[in-house]
Amino acid sequence: MSLSSFDKSTKIWHGPPMAPLYNPGQGMGELLFRVLQRTPTRIAQISVDTGRSITYKQLHLWSVRFAQSLTGSCGLHRGDMVTVVARNGEQLAAIVFGCFMAAIPLNTLDPSFRAEDYEHMLRTVEPKAIICDSELVAVLKVACEAAAIEPQLIVIGKRINGYPTVDDFLLPNGLEDHYVPEHIENAAQELAIVLCSSGTTGLSKGVCLSHAICIAHTSALWRATDCERVLCFSSLYWVSGLGVLLNSTIVGATRIATRERFNARLLIDLVEQYRITTLFMPPAQALTLLGDPTIGMADFSSLQLVLCGGGPVSGELKCSFERYLPKKAKFIVGYGLSEIGGGCFTTVQMYKAGAIGTLSAGVEAKIVDSEGASLEADQEGELLIKAQYVFLEYYGNPTETAEMLDQEGWLHTGDIARYDADGVFFVVDRKKDIIKYAGFQISPTELEATIMQLFAGSLLMVCVTGIPVPGNDLPVALAVRQPDGTMVSEQEIVDAVADAVTDFKQLRGGVFFVDSLPMTPSGKIVRRRCKEMAIGLYEAELERSK
Repeated sequence: MSLSSFDKSTKIWHGPPMAPLYNPGQGMGELLFRVLQRTPTRIAQISVDTGRSITYKQLHLWSVRFAQSLTGSCGLHRGDMVTVVARNGEQLAAIVFGCFMAAIPLNTLDPSFRAEDYEHMLRTVEPKAIICDSELVAVLKVACEAAAIEPQLIVIGKRINGYPTVDDFLLPNGLEDHYVPEHIENAAQELAIVLCSSGTTGLSKGVCLSHAICIAHTSALWRATDCERVLCFSSLYWVSGLGVLLNSTIVGATRIATRERFNARLLIDLVEQYRITTLFMPPAQALTLLGDPTIGMADFSSLQLVLCGGGPVSGELKCSFERYLPKKAKFIVGYGLSEIGGGCFTTVQMYKAGAIGTLSAGVEAKIVDSEGASLEADQEGELLIKAQYVFLEYYGNPTETAEMLDQEGWLHTGDIARYDADGVFFVVDRKKDIIKYAGFQISPTELEATIMQLFAGSLLMVCVTGIPVPGNDLPVALAVRQPDGTMVSEQEIVDAVADAVTDFKQLRGGVFFVDSLPMTPSGKIVRRRCKEMAIGLYEAELERSK
């Protein structure tokens, strides 16, 4: 039974009225400073890489020392920006919590980025310091030079070229007992963290989240308890990665952390070895796991909850995964976005095949047509979301902010959706052209620009779209040759793009040459028709290869 309510006059659905569990009128660092001391002997995290268990007392000390070092030896001040680029190592939580305690906002980037990806965000936020894994120092130095900035560099891991390390910042200083975290007077307006969201221009935008939204939404990703052992491979580039870190810590659960990238065999090993109770994964990882030949022999008896979100989750995927879970375990589908700091729909109350579920507490939603009029049940339109706390802005980008957040406080998700009479919502398409692969967002315009730059003498025009496959979109390019241009093959384009972009942006759907692209009278490419063409060509190619 859904706990949501529907206003027939406005055609707006309202999630259950419920106040946040923790007071969003305080700073995230103030909250963490207290809760980390609540159960000092409980294990906060276990590092798979080192085998070391860290208690909440130790994590509290590390966080305080890191905060003291940031404003001490590092010379940073409240409000100075720090960029963090790191995998889920054992020191990462203390780095994040120390920044929160010192009221120093951080911008989290993914370790798989290339120099040009880093360059754009470094130009955008201009951090005073960068904290990164040691193996990323070289690529980040290149990005800093290209962005014409000279931030301090702090290294996680082995010392390189004399740069200070996080180990230096975590040494005892004798002043830990006297530390008081920065007080946040206006938690709803003070910046806590900048996440990333892909834009239709092809460049990432900085999603600015306040301390209040981190407490009200991000740290309430699910109803966690202190008995849980939690595993999530997402880096802090994802709102899910941040949410799992905050939620687990605040309730006193134990996180299992590893710097290793996701693979099915590793996940199975960790679930079995550490008796994982709660697992967060995007649908692409769930599908990979289901395809592993050893899953039928895996011991998932400890699992109580699997949270799946970050992409479309079909009824078939949910049903297939549940066959390997204990009878009392739950497979919950979630839908959220960085701009609301976490999840806004979940299937906890009610599930229907292919649905994203019903509204979370304190969230409102409506479906509108192209003119902005609210629609009835079972009519498709753009999904709009509203809540007391939403993102502050896209960092330094008022134009994109105004397009996303209207004057009445509604977030325009860009997703085409519908709802039924029970208040269950279904996402059926994306209004935006963004392609999703393995949870990452890919801008077609960015890939198109890359291809045309590489093959300007061979191609007249190109359109990149996505081939929908279970759990993913495969980027594919439709290309029109120059009449008298240099000859180039499909594979040459695929290979050249692979060398030029990050792994998740590769043209996994391939390249197809066409005589022309469908155009509007005003000369714009009709992307929906291009998508239909690409799907047809891709499916025909699959048939020929059988």
